[in-house]
Amino acid sequence: MPRNLIIDCDTGLDDAVALLLALRSSEFNVLGITCVNGNVNLNRVVINTLKVVDHSQNIVPVYAGASSCLIPEYSEDASQVHGSDGLGGLPFPDSKRAVEGEHAVEFIVRTIMSASEPIDWVTLGPLTNAALAIRREPRICEKVRRLTMMAGGVHSGNTRYMSEYNVFADPEAARIVFDSPMDQTMVPLDPLFNGGHLNKMNINQIRDAGNEKPWCDMAAQIFDRTVRLVHELGRKQVIEEGAVSPPDLLAMAIAIDPEIGMSEDYQVFVETRGEYTRGMTVVDRRKYNRVKLQPDRKDVKVVLAVDQKKYSDLVLKTWLA
Repeated sequence: MPRNLIIDCDTGLDDAVALLLALRSSEFNVLGITCVNGNVNLNRVVINTLKVVDHSQNIVPVYAGASSCLIPEYSEDASQVHGSDGLGGLPFPDSKRAVEGEHAVEFIVRTIMSASEPIDWVTLGPLTNAALAIRREPRICEKVRRLTMMAGGVHSGNTRYMSEYNVFADPEAARIVFDSPMDQTMVPLDPLFNGGHLNKMNINQIRDAGNEKPWCDMAAQIFDRTVRLVHELGRKQVIEEGAVSPPDLLAMAIAIDPEIGMSEDYQVFVETRGEYTRGMTVVDRRKYNRVKLQPDRKDVKVVLAVDQKKYSDLVLKTWLA
């Protein structure tokens, strides 16, 4: 029986392939996709999300949510990585469908509270919509089976010295979510460089299926654009040449099958004030604790590494079936 799922995203290049994975997976029944300001502005996120849904050939409703972070003056996008359109300038046709009229936060609260069974929730962008939903109706925390987040880093960041973009973009919202009593899985940056990639052979298999499967064609174009971006941005190649490690794709794969990852349980805190550490996810990995743990605070399942073959097999099986 497929699990009911809500996805929250700020659709850029990596969100797009993650959405394609969820929408083609037999493990999920996607109830709706909610959009949040992040990689690009909210309007572009909605446009991009509708394009991806069209390519998936699994039509689900799309909802617009928060157009800025909780403290708007701190707002910062990631268009320097994803392009001004969020999809790297790739010429995917616009969708003819429209966004739903209901606000994303209202949809999240209504859907979770009315569900007869606990719902899976995956967040791929800043946690603004999630925080607003928790503040609107705290009881949703009891009715979420598991929240899987592409968020944070254990050892480093990709936006500031120690912060990952999704958390840095709205650390106040992230703090609300991490402090909530939901069962949470955090997929940080770390496993991307420890098995969390698709290699050149995997990408070629996806590309070869593109003539018959529009979701594979879209994914292959995005992967090729991602490989070029690494060189255009002058970034050091830290995984094998021609490989890709989209963080949101990995988070979605973990949500589908947690067994592909290796995780440990920790208390995780979000830094909102530091000059060098704003947006840092502070993962308490101390062996000897001189400060008592907070007994009422739930541990977060933190994914630290991934079995590359199991990961790539899951993606290929989902898209090529």
